[in-house]
Amino acid sequence: MYTPRSGGSKGNYTPFSGGRTTRSTSRRSIGVFPGASKTRSPFNLSTTRPRSPASVGNRSLLQTSHVIEETAQYSLESFGPSLPVLISEALTLADRNTTVSVRIDESGWACVVCGRRLFVWRYKQTHVSKSTYCKELSLPPSELSHKAELVCLMPGGSDGQSVSIMAASPEGIIRHWPSVASEGAYVEVGTELDGQECFSLTQFEPYGCILATTTHQLVLLTMDSSGMQNTIECHTLKPAQGMIARMSSLIFGSQRPHSLSALRRVLAGSDTDEGRALYVLQDDVLQKWTIADAGNEKVDFVSHMDRMVKIQFAKALNLSNLEGLRVWLLDMQLAGKSLEILATAVNTSSGSKAPVMYFGIATIPTESDNPEGPGLTGFRMISLTYRYQIAEEEHLLSHNLLVSYPGSTCHVYSENLVLSLTGSNLSPSRIEFNQAGSGILGAGVCDGNAIFFSKAHGLVTIATHQAETSFLHDESVADQSSRFEQSSVLPSPIKTELPSSSVPATVGDEKTQGLKAAFLQACRQNLSQAESLVEELFPTELPSSVYQVDSALDTAVASLSQALIDDYPASDPRWAESVPHDSASSTSSLILLHQLEDKMKAHDHFVSFLKNVGIWERLHAISVRDRPLATHLLVCEHAEKLAAAMALRNKHTEHPNLIDSSIRGVLKKRGRERIPTGLTPQDVFYREVSGIQEMLESLIEQEQNSLTAELSPPDTVRMIKNVNTIIQSTLEEAWHLRLSKALVYQGRDSQHQKEFIPWTASTGPKGMRRLVTQQHMLTVGQGLPNAEDVQTRGILFQQLMEMTDLVLDGYVTQLQSIRESEGQECNRYMEVEQRYHQDRSVLIMPLVDNGQHERAASLAEKYCDFGILVRLCEQTGNEERLQRYMKQFHNQGFSDFVFKYYMDEGKRGKLLSQPFTQHAELSEFLQSHDHLSWLHDIQTKDFIKAHRTLKKLALKETLSVSKKKTLLSLSKLSALACGVARESDVDGLNAELEIILNQELLPKELIEKLTLDAEDQPVMAPWQLVELYISDSNVNANEYDFKKALDLLQYLPQDDPSYRSLVMKIWCRAILRDDWSEVQGVDPLDRYQDSIFFRTVEKAYNEGLNLQLYLPGVEELLSCGELQELSDNASFQYLLRAGYEQLERLSAE
Repeated sequence: MYTPRSGGSKGNYTPFSGGRTTRSTSRRSIGVFPGASKTRSPFNLSTTRPRSPASVGNRSLLQTSHVIEETAQYSLESFGPSLPVLISEALTLADRNTTVSVRIDESGWACVVCGRRLFVWRYKQTHVSKSTYCKELSLPPSELSHKAELVCLMPGGSDGQSVSIMAASPEGIIRHWPSVASEGAYVEVGTELDGQECFSLTQFEPYGCILATTTHQLVLLTMDSSGMQNTIECHTLKPAQGMIARMSSLIFGSQRPHSLSALRRVLAGSDTDEGRALYVLQDDVLQKWTIADAGNEKVDFVSHMDRMVKIQFAKALNLSNLEGLRVWLLDMQLAGKSLEILATAVNTSSGSKAPVMYFGIATIPTESDNPEGPGLTGFRMISLTYRYQIAEEEHLLSHNLLVSYPGSTCHVYSENLVLSLTGSNLSPSRIEFNQAGSGILGAGVCDGNAIFFSKAHGLVTIATHQAETSFLHDESVADQSSRFEQSSVLPSPIKTELPSSSVPATVGDEKTQGLKAAFLQACRQNLSQAESLVEELFPTELPSSVYQVDSALDTAVASLSQALIDDYPASDPRWAESVPHDSASSTSSLILLHQLEDKMKAHDHFVSFLKNVGIWERLHAISVRDRPLATHLLVCEHAEKLAAAMALRNKHTEHPNLIDSSIRGVLKKRGRERIPTGLTPQDVFYREVSGIQEMLESLIEQEQNSLTAELSPPDTVRMIKNVNTIIQSTLEEAWHLRLSKALVYQGRDSQHQKEFIPWTASTGPKGMRRLVTQQHMLTVGQGLPNAEDVQTRGILFQQLMEMTDLVLDGYVTQLQSIRESEGQECNRYMEVEQRYHQDRSVLIMPLVDNGQHERAASLAEKYCDFGILVRLCEQTGNEERLQRYMKQFHNQGFSDFVFKYYMDEGKRGKLLSQPFTQHAELSEFLQSHDHLSWLHDIQTKDFIKAHRTLKKLALKETLSVSKKKTLLSLSKLSALACGVARESDVDGLNAELEIILNQELLPKELIEKLTLDAEDQPVMAPWQLVELYISDSNVNANEYDFKKALDLLQYLPQDDPSYRSLVMKIWCRAILRDDWSEVQGVDPLDRYQDSIFFRTVEKAYNEGLNLQLYLPGVEELLSCGELQELSDNASFQYLLRAGYEQLERLSAE
């Protein structure tokens, strides 16, 4: 799966780093170390570089070391003798499924756990023992993976030359070796843990060891040698009775599930008269115990730290409230009389689809009279940030803390990263262990030195170089100031060569010159003089009209910042004729890469200067790329371009021809084809860092020119792959710096910052977003089809993934800035979001189409492309993964998206077969889909709701009478099943079904004549059925048809004006069915009793129909318009009146 990229540029200077000396030429992380160690060169001045006391103060003279990697900020060195051959072989032969972990004890002993094998060796040489002692032991059997945290090393004797070992299996089998020399002589007991899994085993001499379980039970293990045979006593620690209620079962009693509550660290404290202290960090709760012996323990305090730490993060991040701020406490270490606690926080209410995770260190004293614990005495933010994703949460939280010498140096480390913070230097040295097999397996402290175990290099230590609390005390700054003193004005190029895309033309040169003079005073450690100059130039009491875009202060800061990154290397004699007479220089190096590093350091000093003299908080905005940009973001952009230039320079040796031709193209566009004598195009290009983006544009042009020629498929792939590599490394390094130094360049909220588009995602025909997208399309269109081997295709797929990440991250940053300034409903936000969704699908889909499901899924997860996530789950049939996404993106509407996808694809079965956990979301979604919601209601046994929904659907149905009948029948069944339906509801359903029955009884000849489908007729209203039954089209109509018409009248409202006319129409049509023109026979009345009219009256009478309601009077009938021709016929009147008379007599009887 995709792992979030960590921030930070490699080997960059910070405002707090020490003086620059000669560096290693590789400038790489440990992830790409060569196999052989690098020895110190006679030309490497780092041998005389001062180091922090933590790095060398306590190292034994007997410890040997050699340099593995060295930069201006740190040296990575081996520690102690080489690994024992026994351990090296075990690590080499271990397969990838074998769990390997390391524990380093400050006594000079260490252990490696490799499967069930335990290796114990002495890594610290002394005058007594200079050889490496190593022993292999066997751990107790276990079905779970052993780990070094469950091994306790207890040195014996004053010199620590012997050691006893206690180890626990994850299930709780304890094995104790009194001496490492006798591997066969051990004591083994089982603890009664009731299925709990062991978390850690902590040395707690002289009382024994503390065993902690993942469910927060603490057990004191002590050796008992009073009997005939040694044994291990197990005592479960219990708080005093008064503490149990206050602890609220946080550790004992009804414990929370492990998934909801995590044990982070168990630490042994110092001895006191009352016993020895024990500190336990569990989730956001810190406990302190005092233990004298088994059965004599107490809890001194229980401190809930969540709110305290949240408040500190909120202050550091300028948050107005704590809502949505999520905090984790990851680790803790003792530092003298205080505890250092590593914490991380995410602001989930920011609205960002990929919020940022920040790290900090909180300090809390170890002593407190308050049973609720002490408060924080310090809090420091760390320049370490990640993009937070729920899917990567476990990985992001796997950071630990190490404190050395005592308390002056902190190290934050994970499996592939170490950050070293010395003193108040919060811009840490960063060492990455990215190469496969080189990760950190364990860490510890020995003689004040932080030691890390790397599988590739064994024990290593980090020597941080001298770093003071302020750059004003850095000798290198004073050295730089002497170079700046060549001139008191800005170099002329600042006035004439500012690109229109970077900073507006300089206005108020005097202000800029004055700001430079103040900066020089600060470099000479005259901070008070610098503050006076700043106050004189830019008084703090200014009218509000001054605080606007492109103010004199913002313009001066932007100009000086760009002057630093575009500085001339005045010490290079080849530039003598080209450097302006009034130019200053921030570098004395003759090597291009070192010149860029010096510029970065000078720029860091400049940022620190702005903060120290109070300018930073007064900055507003400046016009850049035709829109206002917060000035602190422009200053950060300059640093990013320096980082990008260094990355490009590092790639120059790998692709010299390609980059050189691109550089010549840039200089041609700038009109600088004539290179000064002695200089190279590289010298001229890398001097002007602010135009680094022009290089990427030229690079793609060179690529297109090459591809228009007839290149072979391998050459085409090679060209595209190389261009991808250069673009990625350049832009990613800028991205890393922006993310890792987000706190350094954080400014106050600016009302002018309406929309922020990073330069790495700039828009327009020649913007970075367009260029990277174009390169992405070229890779898909010409790179992949011509790549023949699997390895090359894998590289291209990874490059596609990285380029997609760059483009989409720029979109996310832009959208977040619009949302925070103008709101999510504004037209601009919706416009950018629409383009974002379109590009997101276009960029990720090639990975899906080429079967790169994991890469596509990682991007879709990070950028919430729900369509691709659902499609991937459907293609792979991974229902478990789909359910995980539903939980992961619960608050972002993923469930509704899945349900709608099933609806659109016609997969009703899958929609309605969701697990129980999704029933609530499915019910809510189906509220607007009545045709399916009733099925879900029946599945969840909500019959009354199903009845109502089905009834509503039936009453709305007009196209199919059979469908309406089915819906009514199901509604009736649901009503009967629920048992609480009203009788009137059932009667209403029966009435509707009777109407449908009358429609189904329409004569077949009538249906055919009306060209209706006998199997699926449209739904007809009662009055329509009446019309059909009595119409002339029903040529064979008889008394049964007219009686049905009369029956249908009960379903019509009697107060309707048309009701009475419809009654009259029925009887008139019945009369007109017979011939009444003349009276025939001896008894005409007998003959006409067989007419349809009289037969209908007789049938209605016999079936109990209330003729007083449905049969009109004689006069009413005779006056009806339809009977106008018969109303004057005496015979008809006779027969009609006679019939009515007979009917009255029958009724009277």
